[in-house]
Amino acid sequence: MAGPAKQFDQQDALKKALEVFWDKGYEATSMQDLVNHMGINRASMYDTFGSKYELFKQSLDAYCQQSLVNIKQVLGEPGSALQNIVRYYQLLGSSTGMVKHHGCFINNTAVELGPHKPEIADYIRQHWSAVEALFESTLDRAVEQGELHPDTDTASLARLFNTLIQGLAVSSKVQIPQKYRSSVVKTVFQILRAAHAKD
Repeated sequence: MAGPAKQFDQQDALKKALEVFWDKGYEATSMQDLVNHMGINRASMYDTFGSKYELFKQSLDAYCQQSLVNIKQVLGEPGSALQNIVRYYQLLGSSTGMVKHHGCFINNTAVELGPHKPEIADYIRQHWSAVEALFESTLDRAVEQGELHPDTDTASLARLFNTLIQGLAVSSKVQIPQKYRSSVVKTVFQILRAAHAKD
């Protein structure tokens, strides 16, 4: 016999759990923190999401999936492929997460749990590979459009751009002014254009 229908929105509850984990990190977040912010009781939380760790993994997955959607949307815009990458970093620097000095949830998780939980480290590596694949395909388009030299190593550049994302996320946590972070991005693209411009 089926149990009673859940009286809360699971996606909304998961979003609220993510907010707590993003703000406090995994270890510092208590079960009471979660149920208070999610607006559900412990029994409902355990029944729906399992343990704190399982809830965290679901929160991380939701964040990663949305991150990929956001990146793909910006990089896939028509027009200049290279300009789309520039636009992505402009948006990244002005995002709500950066303004709040929370940094990137994926980056935070890599630092906190990566060294101790192989499952989390492997998941983040897979996510970063997916991010780099999106950048690589965009850079390949830039080559096709004549914005980059045909011999450009787009795979290595994609790894560079992902590393830049992580560095910018860390700098936001210690309140490095946005103008300085923006200047870093500008410098990278100046070097890129100078080194890889079409002959």
